[in-house]
Amino acid sequence: MFIAILKQVAKKKSLLRSLMNIEALNYSISGDVLDLGGGVNPTYFNFLKKEADTKILNLDLKNEGREKIDFENDLLPVATESVDGVLAFNLLEHIYNYRHLTREAARVLKPGGGMIGFVPFLINYHPDPNDYFRYTKEALEKIFIEAGFKEIRIKVIGIGPLAVNFNILAPFLPTFLRCLIFPFYYLVDKFILKLRPKMTERYPLGYF
Repeated sequence: MFIAILKQVAKKKSLLRSLMNIEALNYSISGDVLDLGGGVNPTYFNFLKKEADTKILNLDLKNEGREKIDFENDLLPVATESVDGVLAFNLLEHIYNYRHLTREAARVLKPGGGMIGFVPFLINYHPDPNDYFRYTKEALEKIFIEAGFKEIRIKVIGIGPLAVNFNILAPFLPTFLRCLIFPFYYLVDKFILKLRPKMTERYPLGYF
């Protein structure tokens, strides 16, 4: 895990994005998939396993060559029970009317289909164009149950309290310095976790 994270940090990815990408390696997509708010060529596409039959439709708030949609109010432009998967990475915190979007995601999924996504937690304010929420694990469970999802699995993404500090500090440092100090942060967090194993849950960078 350490080497995998360090390689991502060396590529100028934030620690949060690095951990998100590495976790995405454990998931696969296939068939017709909606990518909500992913922008152009999001990095998680390089980590999710894509079956040969995967077809991705990107929907975004911005136009820029993709289909434009207002996630707060519009219906997703696909038929009920017509897609195999929905992706929503780093999106829900920017949606005030999140109930509408999660219900729409549930509506368009075929029986047996699934939604994969990520939300940040202990990170900076980042409007795009707005930044509304930081969800806890308990909140996410309730939101998706209310939307009609079943078999909900939410994984804490993070290391420990020092990882939160590194994630905030790193963008202000040159890449070589990020790589130089990251081992210290990582090792101290691992030591803390040996003493208090549940510390990752107390200091989540986000939820997958």
